[in-house]
Amino acid sequence: MTASPASQRKTAWWLAALLLAQVVMMSALAKHRESEQSVFRTWIMTPLTFVERIANGAVSSVTGFIASYVDLRRARAENIELREKNDQLLGEVNELRERAVELERLRREVALPPHADYHSLAANVIARDTSTWFRRLIIDRGTLSGVRLNLPVMTAGGIVGRVISVGPNYAVVQVITDKQAGVGAMLQTSRAMGEVRGLEGARCELKNVSTAVNVEEGESVVTTGLDRIYPKGLLIGTVERIDQDPNAPFNKIIIKPTAPVDRLEHVLVLLVEAKDLKIDETTK
Repeated sequence: MTASPASQRKTAWWLAALLLAQVVMMSALAKHRESEQSVFRTWIMTPLTFVERIANGAVSSVTGFIASYVDLRRARAENIELREKNDQLLGEVNELRERAVELERLRREVALPPHADYHSLAANVIARDTSTWFRRLIIDRGTLSGVRLNLPVMTAGGIVGRVISVGPNYAVVQVITDKQAGVGAMLQTSRAMGEVRGLEGARCELKNVSTAVNVEEGESVVTTGLDRIYPKGLLIGTVERIDQDPNAPFNKIIIKPTAPVDRLEHVLVLLVEAKDLKIDETTK
C-alpha cells in the first residue's frame, strides 16, 4: 500500500523542518573562531549590547543632568552669598570714604597739615641674616635708585624695618624684629604710646605702656612718627598677648608684625623726605 501524495508532502515538510532545526541548533552551539563564543550567543549579545549602550547613555545623561543641576544650585547659592558679602563690603567702603572725607574736613578746620603721599620703590630681597641677635635683609636697590640711610621699608601689610647701610645697587635693612631695632609706636584704640623692640621668634614687644592702660588682644599698633624715621599711622602689628605683672609699672605687650618679616621676597622702600616727617603736635 503506497502513501498518498498529500502524506508524502507532509512528511517532506516535517523532514525539512527537522533539518532546519538541526542546522539552527548546530549554528547556535558553534563557537566563533576569534571570540570563542557561540554564534547564538553572539546573535543575542549584539542587539543586547546595543540596547545596553543606549541605556547607559541615557542613565549617564540623566546623572549628568542631575549633577549639573546640583552644581548649578550650589553655584547659585554661592553667588547669592558673594553678592551679599559684596554689598556689605561696598557699604563698609562707602562708610570709610565718608569717614575719610569728614576727617579731612576736620583737619582743615583745625588747621592740621594734610597727610603726605609717599612715593615708594619696589625692591627684591636677595639675602637675609636671621641670627639670634641680628635680623637684616639685603635688597637689590641702592643709591642709584634713590635709596638713602634710614628710609623706612614696608609691605602692603605693614612696616618691615629701616635702611641702615646702602651701596650703589644694594641696601641693608634692619628688620623691626632685630633686638637692636626700635620704633615709636602707639596702640590704635587707646593711643597709649610706647616703643616697639625686637624679640626672638619673629615677634616684637611694645614697651613703656602703663598697666593702667586697657590693652586688648588683637588691637592694632601703629607708628607715632616721633622717631623721625617712620611716618605716623603706619601699621606695625597686632597685640598677640599681654603678660601682666601686678608688681611692674608697665605691661609686657607681645606684638605680632603684620608684615611677614620672616619670609619676605619683595618690599617697598618709602622715599620719605625730611620735611614730611615733621612732628605732629597733636600726637604729643
